Amino acid sequence: MLKKLYDITLDYEFVRVFEALLGNRRFFVNHQGKNSKWRISRNGLPQGSVLAPTMFNIYTNDQPISTDSDVKHYIYADDTAITVQHDQFENVEEKLSTTLDILGKYYRRNYLKPNPSKTQVCAFHLRNRCANRILNVYWNETKITNTQCPKYLGITLDRSLTYRFHCENTKHKIMTRNGILRKLSGSKWGCNPHVLRTTALALCFSAGEYASPVWGRSAHTKKVDVALNESCRLITGCLKNTPVEQLYILSGIAPPPIRRSTQADWERTKITADPR
Repeated sequence: MLKKLYDITLDYEFVRVFEALLGNRRFFVNHQGKNSKWRISRNGLPQGSVLAPTMFNIYTNDQPISTDSDVKHYIYADDTAITVQHDQFENVEEKLSTTLDILGKYYRRNYLKPNPSKTQVCAFHLRNRCANRILNVYWNETKITNTQCPKYLGITLDRSLTYRFHCENTKHKIMTRNGILRKLSGSKWGCNPHVLRTTALALCFSAGEYASPVWGRSAHTKKVDVALNESCRLITGCLKNTPVEQLYILSGIAPPPIRRSTQADWERTKITADPR
């Protein structure tokens, strides 16, 4: 870890600060009022440290990236996704297995433990006759589990990338949070509309717009909109027969399609302006 940090920064004093942070970490376990002996932690990063994610990124920054143009790597902290694009399932299986073998050697060399039992694989395609096709991918002599709806960074994917299951899960999550909003908006007592609006934006709209640039063009976004419409009804106290367009005007919140489009434009601008 310290060698990799020095190779990046070339600052000896800076590396010494991190050496002091990583060294001499002692701990004990308390169970039912009894303490264990003091132990020394020799591996891992300090739990709860704000620097731990950055240090992990530095430690794994030299992960091997495949030179094959069909293989792509997507890494966010300790969540890694590998994609292979090909028109033959057999080629996909071979390239995935080869890439995983290379990663496995890297992890063992850097004292990291891969977990094949928690790794999942899924084929994304529009061939309905191959909808139940199982990919035979192995890692460390362990067959990777096939799943129809893998979840990556909180987004539920499906075979044809319609994001139907993700929209349904998001709708249920918003409806659950609407229950909290309903408790705050009683007919005889309750919070004022400003507090309800702030609560809805923090609880309901934040969940309904998570990663919306990814799934915002899905045909199933109306399922999410139905739950957000209910949030606005709770804010304004309007009845069911109130036009949806008026709900967002009265609540002072832009309609979900406009908010999703704005977020997508912001992400597109950020990617375009990134010099990397």
